[in-house]
Amino acid sequence: MSGRPARERVTSVDRPTGRTEPIARPGGGAAAAQVSEAESLFTRGLMRAQVRLALAFVLAFVAVVAGLTFVISQVEALHHVVVAGVPLPWLVQAYGYYPIIAAFAVLYTIAAIRAEHRFRALVEHE
Repeated sequence: MSGRPARERVTSVDRPTGRTEPIARPGGGAAAAQVSEAESLFTRGLMRAQVRLALAFVLAFVAVVAGLTFVISQVEALHHVVVAGVPLPWLVQAYGYYPIIAAFAVLYTIAAIRAEHRFRALVEHE
């Protein structure tokens, strides 16, 4: 037999934790550790709003990129335009998508921040 040790199988047993107290939140104190039912409801609403926002932006981004790609491939006049020895569709495909990506990123960030501000206003009002 070679000098290698015998193979061992390591397994884990999931045990329920004995933790019954809520997790402490920033801000300290026992009152801050308690999460109200309303705050929990608002948090779930914020999460759903963020998912809807993300899906809307992804679908819009795909539509814009697909539309630009369609225009580049179907408009024959663009294929005859040459800039610095490079056909215009090549330049648009190489560099034209980055401004679109940046615009969608900025718009999504602004929309997500607004949703979080509305959430904070609801929670602080509660």
